[in-house]
Amino acid sequence: MDRRQTLYFATAALTASCGAGSNLTVGAKNFTEQDILGELLIQHLARQLGQTPNQRLHLGGSFLAHQALIDGSIDLYPEYSGTALTACLKLPLAKDPAEVFSSVKQAYASRHQIEWGWRLGFSNTFAMVMRRKQAESLAIRTLSDAVKNKQDWSLGVGYEFEQRPDGWSSFQRVYPIKTSGNLRTMDLGLIYRALDSSDVDLVAGNSTDPALAGDRFIALEDDQHFFPPYETCLAVRQDALARFPALRNALDKLTGKLSVEQVRNWNAQAVVEKKSPASIASAFLAKL
Repeated sequence: MDRRQTLYFATAALTASCGAGSNLTVGAKNFTEQDILGELLIQHLARQLGQTPNQRLHLGGSFLAHQALIDGSIDLYPEYSGTALTACLKLPLAKDPAEVFSSVKQAYASRHQIEWGWRLGFSNTFAMVMRRKQAESLAIRTLSDAVKNKQDWSLGVGYEFEQRPDGWSSFQRVYPIKTSGNLRTMDLGLIYRALDSSDVDLVAGNSTDPALAGDRFIALEDDQHFFPPYETCLAVRQDALARFPALRNALDKLTGKLSVEQVRNWNAQAVVEKKSPASIASAFLAKL
């Protein structure tokens, strides 16, 4: 290699080194709600910081997103407090929202130099869902009402809910619902179809499911606070906050701005009306 080649490769290496991490990178997981949240962050930060962040959306599950954040492939992404606690940080399950938030914040900072916070204003937790007309006819508003008011429930749940620690077995100990026959386990994409056709009376969904945006179904109140908190927050690398001094203030402007009803409607717009996540985020930010 001659002197000019040596100088060329040295310069190229230096340029690459200086360029790495020079722009902010936003990540998100691979489902509709995260697509929308990812677009929301990208567009909001582009406006606030004066440059469009890089994006790494559709990262797969929580493990892949968490690893990308730790290794610096992304600088921030939206995560749910209960998922961060158990799946990402491998901490014991807890039910108190303040305790979960504090534990996640401390562990992220001490282990990974990641700041946890910026509560967006909604939780995406499990929800037990009925047809609204049936709930009204039986005067059922809470899960405790369901235990008292009906003795032959037919339940539909996803495979994960049947097996996970905060799933069916633990649920029954707090809410001893009597079922007619075996629990019906099915693909999550089928649970609302089964509920709508009266094949089941009650299903284990999620609080931001698009099906809950309308009036046909109702999520029963978890009055005994069985389900762990899944508060939606942001996990942000501390070095990104140092590299971009305006980042913290920009993210502060999103704190508390979303509600579960808002996100249900967004998910419905994307799934039912086939609107793009980018257009949904843009419409929201235009009014922020």
